[in-house]
This record gives sequence, structure tokens and C-alpha cells, in this order.
Amino acid sequence: MLNNIFQELTNKKYSVLLGLIVFVILALQGISNFRFDASSETLVLDNDEQFNVYEEVNEQFGTSDFVIVAAQSQDLFSEKKLSELQVLKEKIEEIPEIESVISILDAPIFMQPKVSLFKSASNDKYLLQDEIDLKLAQKEFASSPIFSELVLSKNGSVTAFQINLIAQDDYTDTIREIRKILDNNQDFNLNLAGPAMIVVDTINYIKSDVFNFGFLTLIIFSLLLLLFLRSIWITFVIMANASLVVFFTLSLLGINDWPISIVSSNFIALLLISSIAISVHIVVKLQDDLAENRSAALAFSQILVPCFYAALTTMVGFASLVLSDIKPVIDFGKMMAVGVAINLLTSFIVIPIANAFKPLITNFKTNISQYFINNISLPLKSFFEKYSIVGSLALIPVFIYLSMQLKVENKFIDYFNENTEIYQGMSLIDRELGGTTPIDIVLTLPEEEIIIDEDDFFFSEDSEVATYWWREKNMELLKSLKNSIDDVSGVGKVLSIANGAEFAESLNDGFPIGEAGLVFLKNSLLENDQAKQIVDEYLSEDERSTRISLRTVDSMDGLSRNELLNEINSVLSAQLEGSNVSFYVSGLGVLYNNLLQSLFSSQIKTFGVVFGAIFFMLLLLFRSAWIAFSIILVPSIAVGLVLSMMSVFSIPLDIMTITIASICIGMSVDYSIHFSWKYLRNKDRIADYYDQTILSTGRAILITGTTIILGFAVFIFSNFNPTVLFGILSAIAICVSMLLSMLTLPRFLNLNSK
Repeated sequence: MLNNIFQELTNKKYSVLLGLIVFVILALQGISNFRFDASSETLVLDNDEQFNVYEEVNEQFGTSDFVIVAAQSQDLFSEKKLSELQVLKEKIEEIPEIESVISILDAPIFMQPKVSLFKSASNDKYLLQDEIDLKLAQKEFASSPIFSELVLSKNGSVTAFQINLIAQDDYTDTIREIRKILDNNQDFNLNLAGPAMIVVDTINYIKSDVFNFGFLTLIIFSLLLLLFLRSIWITFVIMANASLVVFFTLSLLGINDWPISIVSSNFIALLLISSIAISVHIVVKLQDDLAENRSAALAFSQILVPCFYAALTTMVGFASLVLSDIKPVIDFGKMMAVGVAINLLTSFIVIPIANAFKPLITNFKTNISQYFINNISLPLKSFFEKYSIVGSLALIPVFIYLSMQLKVENKFIDYFNENTEIYQGMSLIDRELGGTTPIDIVLTLPEEEIIIDEDDFFFSEDSEVATYWWREKNMELLKSLKNSIDDVSGVGKVLSIANGAEFAESLNDGFPIGEAGLVFLKNSLLENDQAKQIVDEYLSEDERSTRISLRTVDSMDGLSRNELLNEINSVLSAQLEGSNVSFYVSGLGVLYNNLLQSLFSSQIKTFGVVFGAIFFMLLLLFRSAWIAFSIILVPSIAVGLVLSMMSVFSIPLDIMTITIASICIGMSVDYSIHFSWKYLRNKDRIADYYDQTILSTGRAILITGTTIILGFAVFIFSNFNPTVLFGILSAIAICVSMLLSMLTLPRFLNLNSK
């Protein structure tokens, strides 16, 4: 039946070709809608309750996403430089998507001259607006409880703009506009950082690597296939088929508005690998059968069986990722399952049609498989016969142990090379301006009845009393909490209304200001619009809830985000024990930590389902539990080796490196199924079945494996470290899978007949 289908496909080659062209034209609509998703929602768990809390905090306190611009210059506190800062600030404020810009120019100066606390409300002065001593102003800001590390570094050499952004799903265009302004400025050494920028820049690096290194990889793949196959026509067909597979998949993603995120960015490379692998297997089988005077239709119908099961097991493996708790990993699994299905369908249409127009044969047959037999297989034959089975089984518990030691912590700054602008900017802001990744702590007091003593001699209708966090005892508690959190290693700038109270105390010569002073602070010192806007971000409308914001110093050596959050929670629990104050911790730092902490358990859970599903599919194909076990041993060892290497070399399991395991499984299953299918068929009918399997299916494995390994080597030149790791670890995974399939797997398969 399959033979007749392929024969009919060949006979109607012009109609099928026309249909493909029409389909490509229609698919252009989907390509135009294809996009990368740079939103922070791609870095959260599926159904993570903390994300709802994060949204509620933003809504309750009116907080927004932000970026920070650090500006360095000699004579920063001179009239000329401050005027240039003003011009820069105004240009940034003109961007429509900017909500506000807080800079040193907006910060009030109260110490020129220094007056008593209750006279200070009318003593505020501003840079460029009032006659002040600029050096004294610099010293005041650098030591201010509020403005130090917020708008000026402690040493007074670096100033910062906090650019608050209007909420958007994607800040790419906004960040681009900010960068245009910064690039055109020649007055300062400027660096940009902040959560929104990190996500956007990560996506931009991925885009750049996908297109630049993807194009370069395609060229290298083409040259290597041309070297191995010695046919421009065959190489063109294989690469055209791979390109069509990627094109159709991206079009389908675009039609369904299914964007690529940071996690799923490597799926294009993985799909390209899969397509080249299946194409080479089809071409090699076709050439072998045509050499023995068998029909092309028969060759296609026979190779379809192992290709179908290899694709099906790979699809099941990727589809099982939907069991993960991580939304981007779930999306990655769905994308790959769809992509593998499109790959199978497209390959068995394009290659038969191409062969019908011009046979995919060549007079030259590469000797790579014979080289493998003579220089690798034969010299190592006795070693693998003695130790491959025992060694493989003994390595599994070692790999399990090492894999269990994998770390899931990572820092965004480690994604970039030290010589890149983004690394240097993030490092500067971490070092001088209080850190990068935000975390919020929300403290809530119970409702209280406000009682006013009307017999009080000083009472009037306009009298205000201290309530909630403006009460002295509550403010002292808040100050104590802020200072304790400030002492936690890895915490940068900590800001709350307690900083305002400390600032008022500095105006009061360091003495406590009492509740009267707190009421004065609230109603007088913080009465202007800019101050009220800041207070609103730290105090709820009913004043029952207050927010402590902090930023983590991501560039700190040995930083563990999970340990830091645990220590913050411990500090809060210890100091609030027995009180009536409730609290919770939120923010992007918490969301990303939740994602990281779930990676390990999610990976283990999906591995169990993946291998179980693959084992079941192999059992259906080969009708033997031992053969199924033997084949599944190859991806088990390959995955174990790569994860163990990551553990030994302290490479963390994160949202980028988690896809390496999928590549191990995908390529290992593909190689081992094809090899086993041919090996077992040859074993029943020819004497030198091992050598003949290497010369046929082994040739396809060696060609695809070597091509992909060398092609991925170019990734080491990327400035984006996850891309470098992806290239290196993928190359190792494919090399191990290739060798295991041809050297170790036959020893296990031989036991099936004993």
C-alpha cells in the first residue's frame, strides 16, 4: 500500500510540486505574524499564584516596570554637567511610553542651610533651580537614606535616572528609543540596566544568534553535506527540505499567534537537526536500494517505518513536556511535537518529488563509514565486547548521583560576556547603584479604629493623627525590618517610607521625631507632587499596607537567589513573630526563583514520562522488551553524561540549558531506532551484518552526526553564553549518541538472541 502511494506521488510530481508552491505562498501569511515574545510572563510558572500576587502589588501600589540609566562624567556636580543631564532627562521624557523619570534633579536638598525639622518644609531647594553649594549637595545626596544608591552612588561619582515605564506586554520599542537617545549623547558615559531591559536584550541576543549563527550554520551544514555526499543536487534537496520544514512550522506558529520565548528559542536549531537527520536517512536508504535495482517507491515505503517510529517517539517525548509546571517549557514541548510531525510529512513529500525530477544518486560514495570500521570499531571491538554492557549499567547510578547535584541557580548577568556593553552596564549598576532585580515585601496591619480626643486642647477640625504605619511603634518596626533586610548578603538598595523617617531624623540632629514628627513628615515634607507620587508607591490608599522594595546584587559572586529569599523570609518571620503584622514577598526576583526551583523537579518528572512513553512505543515497534530497553539505554546514558558534565563543571540547569536534555533524547532515539531497525534486519539474513549496517545506516548516522557537530561548533563565537553552552553541549550530546548507537547498542541487541 505504501509502495503504491509513493509511486502515485512520483507519477503526479508536477501536481504535487504545484501544490507545494501554493502551500508556500499561503504560508507566507503566517510567517508575517511570527514573533518573539519578550514579556516577563514567559519567565513564570504556569498557574503560578505568585504571578497574581505580583500583579496585585503593581495595581495596589501603582508600581511599574522600570529601567535605570547610569551616567558617569568628570565634574558631575557642575552647572554645565547638570544642565546636560536636564537635557538628557527631557529627551527621555518625550518618549510616549515613559511614565516618569526620577533623577537627581528631582531630589530636594534640605541642608542648605540646615534648619530645625519643623522649619524644613519650606527649606527645600533643587539643583538648577536654586542657589546652592553643588559640592555640599553632592555630599548630602551620597549620604541620604533616600537618594543614596537611588539617584547617586555612595561615592558620588555615578548618577542614575530611574525610568518608569507605562505597562506593556513588550518593551522592545521603548528600550530601542531610550537607547537611541543614549547613543546620540556624547556628554556622559551611559549604561542601561533593569528588568525590562534584561528581558528585551536577552531576546535580542537570541534573535541575533538565531539569524546570524543560523545562517552560518546552514552554510556549514551545506558544505559538509556536499563534502560527504559529493552532489550539489542532493545537498540542495536536503537543505531545501530542512528550510521548508522550518518555514512551515514557523508559519503555523505565526497563524496561531504562538510566539517563541527565551526557552523555546533553540527549537529552530533542533528542528533543523531533526530534518537533516531524517533527510539523510531517506537518501542513504534510497541510494542503497537503487544500487541493488530496487524501486525508489519501495525504498521510501521501507524507510518510512523506522522514520515514523523515530518521529512518533520523539513527538511523544516532547509532548510529555506539557506535564511540566513551567509555561515556556510546555510551549516548547508543543512546538517541537508539531515541528517533528511537519518534518515527517514534508520530508516524505519533498524528497520523493525531488527524486522523481532528478534521481538522488551519485557515483561517489563517501568512505566515512569504512573509516569508522577500520579506525574506531575494529581497534575498540574487544574493549566494547568486554566492558560496554557492564560499563553502561555501572555508569547509570553514577550519572544519576551527579545529575542530582545539578544546581538550578543562575544570574542573568552570567548570560553575557564580560566585554559586552550589557554586562558592564549591569555590573556598574549592581556595584554603584543598588542592584538590578527587584523584590517587593508587602506588610499589612489589621484595621484599627481611629479615635480623636476632642477634649484635647490642641484639637481642631483640621487636626490629623498618626495612623497605621505613621504611628511611632509601627514606624520603628518598619525601620528595624528595613535595616535587617539591608544586612542580608546580596541585597542592594532597600527603600520604604522608613527611609523618609530616617531622613527626617537626620534633619532632627539624629533624634527620634515621634508621632508628631511623623505626621509632619507625611503632611508637610512629603506634600509636593513628586514626593506624593513616590509615597503612593510605598503605601496603600488606606495606609494599612506598606511596601519595602529592594534590588538584588546579581553580579555578586556566589549569589543564591533561593537562599537570599529564604533568609529574607526568615528575617521577616523572626521579627514579626507575635505581632499583628502579616507579610508576603513578591516581585520579578520571586517569580524567576520559583521558575528555577521547579526546573529540577519538573525535569525529573518529565524524564520519567518521556522514557516510559518511548519504551512503550519501542515495545510496539520491535515486539521485544529487551530490544526496547537496549534502545532506550542510549538516550539514558547520553542524557546522564551531559547532565553529569553540567554538574561537574557547575553549569546550572536554567531556562536555557534545560533544552539540552531534549536534544539528547531526540537525537539518541533517532539514531538508535534507525540503527536497531537495520541491524536486526541484517542479522537475520547476512553474515557480516554489523559491518553492513555501519556501511548503510551507520553512514547516514555518521554523516548527520559529524555535520551537525561541526556546524554547532560556530556557536562558541557568540557573545551570549547560553548560545555557547547550547552549541558545545549539543555537539557533545550528538557525538555521544552517535557513538553509543554504533558501538554499545549492538552488544545489547546481540543478547536478545541468546
